[in-house]
Amino acid sequence: MIVLYQILAFAIVLGIIVFVHELGHYLAAILMKVRVEVFSFGIGKRLFGKKIGHTDFRLSLIPLGGFVKMAGEEEYDSEELKPYEFQSKNRAQKIFILIMGPAMNILLSFLILTVINISGVEAEQYKFEPPRIGFVEKDSPAAKAGIKKGDIIVSIGQRKITNWKELEMNIGVNPNEVLDVVIERNRKQLSLKLEIESHSKYNIGYAGLYWDHKTEVRTLNPNEPAINAGLKKGDVILAINRQNLNYFEIGKVIASNPNQLLLFTVKRDQDILDVNITPKKVQKKGVIGIEMIPHSPTVAVNYGFFESMRKSVDELSNLTFLTFNAFKKMLVGKLSPKSLSGPIEIAKFSQKAMESGLSNFFILIAFISLQLGIINLFPIPALDGGHLMIYSIEAVIRKELNQKVKAILINTGFIILISLMVFVLLNDVAKVLPNGWNSFIPF
Repeated sequence: MIVLYQILAFAIVLGIIVFVHELGHYLAAILMKVRVEVFSFGIGKRLFGKKIGHTDFRLSLIPLGGFVKMAGEEEYDSEELKPYEFQSKNRAQKIFILIMGPAMNILLSFLILTVINISGVEAEQYKFEPPRIGFVEKDSPAAKAGIKKGDIIVSIGQRKITNWKELEMNIGVNPNEVLDVVIERNRKQLSLKLEIESHSKYNIGYAGLYWDHKTEVRTLNPNEPAINAGLKKGDVILAINRQNLNYFEIGKVIASNPNQLLLFTVKRDQDILDVNITPKKVQKKGVIGIEMIPHSPTVAVNYGFFESMRKSVDELSNLTFLTFNAFKKMLVGKLSPKSLSGPIEIAKFSQKAMESGLSNFFILIAFISLQLGIINLFPIPALDGGHLMIYSIEAVIRKELNQKVKAILINTGFIILISLMVFVLLNDVAKVLPNGWNSFIPF
């Protein structure tokens, strides 16, 4: 059932994004009076469809993309071009038709983010707080750089950091990088070198910096000190023996005080309570019998119409920068291509996003739609950007390239594209295998 749910979520995400992309090409072709012969969701063998006018609207066998086939796009007689054929149009019209697919994907991202910003964005409250450090993990990159609890991150590289969302984003997208960091400590600014590490199969940057999260009681074990003392699920532990402690510190205090009476200051709804708990001794450590999680309340943030549009533009600009920056790092070897995600990973993300609510589901659609729009503009033959590159070359040399040269370029690009698709698919499989890519090599 989980697999079926993932396939359904993936089909919805991909269906919306591909439909909008191909709709862009279709509408642009109609505006330029080019006859569209096929509008297909999916590639490969035609399953079913309906012909309306000159266009066969169809569903094809493999739902990993789609295409619009225009008259005279591939096969045409250069001596007897018909006015409704793609190749009969001037270069500006051709570029307009090609660029409208990626443009519609970017527009879809903008519209989704704008509507979500107007209706209200549910986000963890701490992400909007100033980037004051609440905890530095021992032996972490941050600890080695000399960052301490209470420091405020002023900037990373040339980018000013104003809140925790920006801080986490700048760390997460810079794995295996040495960053110039400016901190504020005791009203003085210090410059440090922070060497970001790479954690998880997604190559996400890790520094060991955390917000000052309090501790929330998630579950309580029966017949243990915590439940016997009256602690309840959802309680937030603020302090022990009047000492304010965060989520990362509290476990150590409990563990180091077996059989010692401790005064817990707890927030329950709007009330502040004192609860006496004596940790029992288990293997020389104190235990009270609870599962703890970082307390991270959310807040709904609403924006006005014009502010929502401005916010959406800012978010799309940042995501575009991060996308190009990631591909740049792959080209120079600073980021592994294994961080790419294919259909299996996207299906998992789609399922999780759908389960977490419509807002997160549509944010995922906006993110993937933007990536598709950007990648389609890359100058790889067989992508829209490849065709745009060919027309740009022709504009510079002021004549059309030889048909054989074009065919070689397109076929080469198609091979590159298929190879990339195979790689990301295998990469998705490798992420769930015990030894990653080494699992494909039995010896």
